[in-house]
Amino acid sequence: MAEERKKHNKEVERERRSSSFRLYEVLRSIAPMLHKSLRPKFLTLLPCIFKCVCHSHVAVRLAASRCITSMAKSMTIDVMAAVIENVVPMLGDITSADARQGAGMLVSLLVQGMGVELVPYAPLLVVPLLRCMGDCDHSVRQSVTHSFAALVPLLPLARGISTPVGLSEHLSKNEEDARFLEQLVDNSNIDDYKLSTELKVTLRR
Repeated sequence: MAEERKKHNKEVERERRSSSFRLYEVLRSIAPMLHKSLRPKFLTLLPCIFKCVCHSHVAVRLAASRCITSMAKSMTIDVMAAVIENVVPMLGDITSADARQGAGMLVSLLVQGMGVELVPYAPLLVVPLLRCMGDCDHSVRQSVTHSFAALVPLLPLARGISTPVGLSEHLSKNEEDARFLEQLVDNSNIDDYKLSTELKVTLRR
């Protein structure tokens, strides 16, 4: 009896995964062609999709990540605001390797699929990615390293661009982190250090 129940539960779980995969493939396909009047309703699905980015099965994580990437191409402002709000905490979630793997996979797909369209968001992603480059999980390290390498060249293009619309104010600290990273990448941007004592000499640069 117990074996039959266990087998039944596995079959149910397998069917759920298959249903989720098919659903996200359909959503991914129709997202670029969706009429503007239907987009607000479509965006209400994002919280559920982000939950599947953390799913224990890699196929579901991949399907959800591909779906979000497709949505981001046609609904960039709304979707990327949700991505920043959700992915940054997921990358730092030390309690769940699935969440970190899913977040790394999603960012990697966004980098591949959107390219220079990610310029305004690059300063908000590079530092969280940098923190994950020492992750204990190999797949996380691999995905975030490739994404980091692709986003760093976009930082000069993001200079002078204001914070993207739709982001909460608490994300401003990420911009400060990005400023610090920019100084590390290009030392000509390092701020002058103010000495507390006046020196009557000329310092060499």
